[in-house]
Amino acid sequence: MGINVIDTIVAPATNISTQAIALIRISGDDAFKIFNQIASKPVPHKGGIYLRKLYEQDQLVDEVVVNAYVAPRSFTGENVIEIACHGGVLNTNRIIKLILNNGARMALKGEFSQRSFLNNKINLIQAEGINDLIHATNDLALKIGVDNMSGAHNKAILDLKARVMDIISRIQVLIDYPEYDDVEGSSNQELIDALININILVNNLLTRSQMASKSIEGIKTAIVGKTNVGKSSLLNALISEDKAIVTDVHGTTRDIVEGVINLSGVTLNLIDTAGIRQTKDVVELIGIKKSKDYLNQAELVLFVVDYQQLNDLENIEIFNLLKNKNYILIVNKADQLNDQQQNEIIQKHPDAIFTSALKDDINQLINKIKEKYNNDELLKSDELILININQINLIEQIKLKLETALNNINNYLPVDIINIDLYDAWGLLGELTGEQIEDEIIDNIFRKYCLGK
Repeated sequence: MGINVIDTIVAPATNISTQAIALIRISGDDAFKIFNQIASKPVPHKGGIYLRKLYEQDQLVDEVVVNAYVAPRSFTGENVIEIACHGGVLNTNRIIKLILNNGARMALKGEFSQRSFLNNKINLIQAEGINDLIHATNDLALKIGVDNMSGAHNKAILDLKARVMDIISRIQVLIDYPEYDDVEGSSNQELIDALININILVNNLLTRSQMASKSIEGIKTAIVGKTNVGKSSLLNALISEDKAIVTDVHGTTRDIVEGVINLSGVTLNLIDTAGIRQTKDVVELIGIKKSKDYLNQAELVLFVVDYQQLNDLENIEIFNLLKNKNYILIVNKADQLNDQQQNEIIQKHPDAIFTSALKDDINQLINKIKEKYNNDELLKSDELILININQINLIEQIKLKLETALNNINNYLPVDIINIDLYDAWGLLGELTGEQIEDEIIDNIFRKYCLGK
């Protein structure tokens, strides 16, 4: 069941906490009417900034600054009153309660953005961009959120839709008027060429989006190695906090410790695993088994060793497990090595990097990770990138439909068969912008947003 857009809604637009200023937003037909019932002097029905005192019956509640917007010139497309009041949990909640008591209802999560979408102020890509911007974890996510929120790339989807509809129209002419077999652009080869060009555009969009999504969602990264080589110290240095216990006792990390690091354009989901060694300790054996499981599942492995134990049996076993894995060999405690020892390692392992985790000297590792996951092109890109999993799923479906259409026309199937897949692709492109999507799905999309947005 869809939301009731007739109601006037209210919600805090900032977190309710002890702070200098809090922002409360009212949106709906009765926004001015409801506010004026608690204001010392009515706010006129026109846009502007006003200073007003708020009262509960005859008792002064607060003196606030009001930003007024008249429909349709507001974010939601409705009458909007934004109240900047003095912060504080009690004061903010009291003003919200006053507004509720005078006819508003509490907004649902994301309802302001949802109303903006329903009132054609933004499309679904812009709405998702707002959410991406709010929840951005690195520079790449921030850039994509800003670009999509602003509508900078709306034309890219509209252009794809126009291209698909152009081919549909050409084919439809051939179906309806078979005697006109010389319509410009409607020869078999011309239709194939047009479909190839669209497939290239969609494939490029999907590739960019998948790369960006993975970098933002986080690369599953396991820190593995023997006991006491400094894995937990490395985790702590990377996430800049003492999240893992660091001691000189072998087998300290018996379970799994996790952390997250954001490096401009890439996020790593770090897992510090139990040290791998020969042991009869039952609990530690369970941790070691988990370590090997996480190593197998990881998309990137940070393999930590020290010079003295580099060729131990346990390290040889780990090297064997890493044969087909994406990994970085990290020689820790590098401050204890001389130049000759470092050169010996480089001769055998040219890609090895050196760290001193306890001294927070991990620059070589940071640079190696950035080099491995270089997202400079994505950060500089002025093309559409989508990072929401549902959006990427839609692009994958569009790609499949367009590829099927291309294969069918190459195999000389009847043109009306080809148009079935093209119509499906066109409809899926409409779902990306929200033009063709069910109310229930719209409700679910916006419920993941922040309250007051």
